[in-house]
Amino acid sequence: MNAQNIKVIVFDLDGTLYSETSHFAYYAERLKERLPRVVQDDFMRDYRAAEKKKHVIKVGRVYDVLHDLILVHCDRIVTEAYEWNGYKIPEERVKWLYPEPLVIDNERQISIGDFWWVPVPIACHYGLDFDACHEAFLETRHYMMSPDFTMKKIPGLKETLEKLRTTNKLVLLTNSPEPDSRAILRKLDLDALFDQMIFNGKKPAQTLKHFEAIKEAFAVEYGEILSVGDNWVNEIYPVQKLGVKTLFINTHELSPEHQADVVVTHPEAIVAVLRRMAVET
Repeated sequence: MNAQNIKVIVFDLDGTLYSETSHFAYYAERLKERLPRVVQDDFMRDYRAAEKKKHVIKVGRVYDVLHDLILVHCDRIVTEAYEWNGYKIPEERVKWLYPEPLVIDNERQISIGDFWWVPVPIACHYGLDFDACHEAFLETRHYMMSPDFTMKKIPGLKETLEKLRTTNKLVLLTNSPEPDSRAILRKLDLDALFDQMIFNGKKPAQTLKHFEAIKEAFAVEYGEILSVGDNWVNEIYPVQKLGVKTLFINTHELSPEHQADVVVTHPEAIVAVLRRMAVET
């Protein structure tokens, strides 16, 4: 990736501009309390197993709500399917169930693109509807806005973004609601650094639409845009076909086919990449 060609950098928020994870436990509790008591312990058992990567629910997979199956896919073509107990569905049945590429709408087919999505299919499996899951999500975001939730800043990130701003346009594109996202940005002291902020982005369904608008707004080519994020389905894969450059934070150690122009393993590591870009430009 030639940093001198980059004119616009588009950042995700959660899992990208901060590395806190304690809110996931809070989220799981909010989901649990909305379930019938008889299945609450089962929900937590499965969630704890997924935390330790010992469950069929894993980041990078898709949960089929209708069939209660966990899917492994490549470019939306299902290659494997598992029942909740880990039983692998025979290949012939997989081809019969999924003859066409997946249409991931995060309601009937839930993309487990990052850890925010890990407890959702578990809650759905035990009977929670999507509206109740969203209520739990909003409650968690409200908690993250409050003084009770402390956040550690990524060392050097603010200073690096300030330097990049002298030569690049910086855009925030997040699926999260505006009020809590702005509160989180203030906690991180990053709220004044973006030339444009897009909330409730509805990625991945609207990813291409947003990048087209960004391209037009800043009068650049797709190859002059860099997308930075930790959700491969939301922020990396859709825009690669456009020629957008990509920086993928592979926190959950997804398989090698999840490629990008630059791959790092944790949010803190983007600082070194962005710092080099600031020097080169």
